[in-house]
Amino acid sequence: MRKVIKDLILPVAVAVTLAFVIQASVAKPYEIPTNSMYPAIQGANSTGDRAPDRVIANRVIYKLRDVSRGDVVVFDPTAGARAACSEPGDVPFVKRVIGLPGDTVTVKQETISQSNPNPALRPGGTLAVRRVAEPNSFGPDGVREETLGEGDITNVTYVKKAGEAKAQPLIIESAITPDYEAGFPEVPADNLLVLGDNRPGSCDAHVWLERGAEFTPRSSVIGQAEIIYWPISRVRFLS
Repeated sequence: MRKVIKDLILPVAVAVTLAFVIQASVAKPYEIPTNSMYPAIQGANSTGDRAPDRVIANRVIYKLRDVSRGDVVVFDPTAGARAACSEPGDVPFVKRVIGLPGDTVTVKQETISQSNPNPALRPGGTLAVRRVAEPNSFGPDGVREETLGEGDITNVTYVKKAGEAKAQPLIIESAITPDYEAGFPEVPADNLLVLGDNRPGSCDAHVWLERGAEFTPRSSVIGQAEIIYWPISRVRFLS
């Protein structure tokens, strides 16, 4: 009996304990229920025939470095943000970091022209993936990649970084172009401005700040979403 405990039960118990420790402190899986981060991360569709993506969040990385613009983060939303999005319970949110402390973020219309110094905002550039179907339509039939031409008008997200005099366009190639214009207050110290890649269909800072909720506290970040591990057909690293 002692040999069975030593050779079989003890190793299994140690492995299970290590798995719990790793999940609690290093990496943890999350299921993504909505399409707010589409197309980078996909939620379930309305017909129920597509499984939502499941991601693994690195819970250690932000002990080694600070949050960067463009990171996809898992975080606990404030009570105000949760109420603004009508999301009860304790399910974390997943969004992309757009603004850091001291940054000022705006979303405004931009006319595409040959004289624009940013290649993505010149004729022939591909700015984003754009929704073309009804509000709740997602997937290959709901979006398309758009090539821009001289004189086209599109909404662009600009970030005026802390300490810099001029705002620059922040181009996330996987993001759906926002269909709104917005001017956000300067991001306070120890806070972040987060938006979903599916800008027109994401309940994020552009919604909850307008409704009186707060920015996202840096301390509420659980970790960086790094890998889609399920479904198998969707396995990939997140940029």
